[in-house]
Amino acid sequence: MLLIRLIDLLSPLIAVVAGIYSFKHLDKTLKLIFAYSVAGICVEATNWLIASLGIKTNTPGLHFYIMFEFLLWALFYMHHLKGFINKKYIITAIVLFESYCIVNFLLIQNLFSYPFTRTIENLLLVFFSILLFAKIIVEAKIKKLALTPAVWLNSSVLLYFAGNFFYNIVFVYMLVADRVFLKTTGIYIFGLFNFLYYAGIAIGFFVQRKNSDKKLPARTR
Repeated sequence: MLLIRLIDLLSPLIAVVAGIYSFKHLDKTLKLIFAYSVAGICVEATNWLIASLGIKTNTPGLHFYIMFEFLLWALFYMHHLKGFINKKYIITAIVLFESYCIVNFLLIQNLFSYPFTRTIENLLLVFFSILLFAKIIVEAKIKKLALTPAVWLNSSVLLYFAGNFFYNIVFVYMLVADRVFLKTTGIYIFGLFNFLYYAGIAIGFFVQRKNSDKKLPARTR
């Protein structure tokens, strides 16, 4: 269990270090994701502290973190899907989702219950990710996918939130009675997805820096 908590803490740290190293080369959308990575390490550190104090659940904070997480990724996709999807649809999705989150924890679910909104968020972000890949394929403007930061981040989103959806459905809802399995195998699987997620974001930051360095004029001797 200690190993998993350490991995969960170090995973966003990888993205934060990469973001600091590449910060001056990041565009506005990548700076949004950098801020998200910083928030991620703060959340993991808080979770560690909560666990060390003997508090068994962090679900009240998760309700609010989901709202923050969806907003930042939705803004990222609103920028990158420009010209392919009218931004009013993404804005509508943001307003409806954030409103539902508020209604959910005020009127539907208790703050100490695992939020149903997590599953909806997973589906929406997977959908946005697929749309971005569709745009890339249709426009065929990118010659080398591996040298495009948005591709790395989009791949991370697709893998992580699709995996998260599977985790929620299988381990949280279907196997909710098997607490031992949920607290062992399920946590290790989620830890793996978490590491790959932030590693993909970190690579995206490094690729952006590399691309920017290539565009800089050579120094005169």
